[in-house]
Amino acid sequence: MPNDVQDFFARHASGYTVSQSHKTGKDLEMLTQLLHPQPQDRLVDIAAGTGHTALHLRPLIAGAVLVDFTREMLDEAKGLAAERGLGIETLVADAVAIPLPDLSFTLATCRRAAHHFPDIPGFLSEAYRLLASGGRLGISDMTADDAVIDLLNRIERLRDKSHRRALSPQGWRKAVEAAGFRVEALEIEREDYALDRWLAPVSPAEVDLGVVAGILGAASPAEHEALGIHEEADGLHFVKSRTVLVAVRP
Repeated sequence: MPNDVQDFFARHASGYTVSQSHKTGKDLEMLTQLLHPQPQDRLVDIAAGTGHTALHLRPLIAGAVLVDFTREMLDEAKGLAAERGLGIETLVADAVAIPLPDLSFTLATCRRAAHHFPDIPGFLSEAYRLLASGGRLGISDMTADDAVIDLLNRIERLRDKSHRRALSPQGWRKAVEAAGFRVEALEIEREDYALDRWLAPVSPAEVDLGVVAGILGAASPAEHEALGIHEEADGLHFVKSRTVLVAVRP
């Protein structure tokens, strides 16, 4: 994975640790319900970040390995795990090359991270390899319909230069099925964001808000409606949508 991804998350690791959206977001509850974690399950959390997903699931399962490309993010996860008395393992590795044995997990998760991956098929292939037959893959990631996904990606790259490509819900279904999985559930979670909350953990000083405003101003009314762009008393808002998907390795 490119160094700009590592650089971005190394600089902002502590921001993700305290992010309430990452810690308690509705998509985390949806993902947990759809995965049906069991006491015997063993989890690999790919691009685990500061560990919110794995730490949420850990009391419900037998064990968890947190994999991330950025050591600073995993250091934050280890601190959170220690505070809660939860046993985890961590591993610095790329999402497409994880040095763990085939068929060694019953759960795999990737939450709010896949849009940073240069190679989503490679990530899905690696998740397939790591899961035993009947293992469940859970993904949550930002999304938009095919008609506006390119606009969403343009806006996100202005906020975060490590952003590569978000997929539409239809794109996720095709990619997951192409990797050999059977999709069991696909839902859309929506969350209203004010501009400053959308930027977090990035400082407004790091983003050219004039360019963002220009792109949004040039968008059509249909695009505004599709992305939930609207004005409120505290300024510009938009609705961030996330694909929440669970699939099974046959």
